[in-house]
Amino acid sequence: MILKMLLGVLIVLAGASGASQAAANGGLASRAGISVALMLNAIVVITGATLFFVAAGGYRTVGAVWGAPLPYYIGGFCGLFIIAALTFAVPRLGAAVSIALMVLGQGAMALAIDHFGLWGMRAVPWSATRLLGLILLVAGMLLMRR
Repeated sequence: MILKMLLGVLIVLAGASGASQAAANGGLASRAGISVALMLNAIVVITGATLFFVAAGGYRTVGAVWGAPLPYYIGGFCGLFIIAALTFAVPRLGAAVSIALMVLGQGAMALAIDHFGLWGMRAVPWSATRLLGLILLVAGMLLMRR
């Protein structure tokens, strides 16, 4: 129970970080261009990932990634797309609408991932309440646009 609460807080903080990152990148892109904002993000991410990799001893198990199913390798492309799309959209649509649209996309894809058990995840079938949650995300996004 406590672990789930801590994980919930962690994810809320990650959401706040995502919105902050989008706004900061949008501001940086408006001053220096989207390529500079993306490059700065890449440098920070690769530096942090390298430190985490070394500290966690990841070099001992890096060979395990070879032979993984091809779809498992798209995470980096997804990250680049998220950062680039938000960096471009936030200055034009605003942070609230951009993030609301992203959360809507995340919610819809998460339902599909759960339902079909994509990427080896445990299958959790669609239900009326889960679909209602998606509809409420649409309603929330529409309210954010007003």
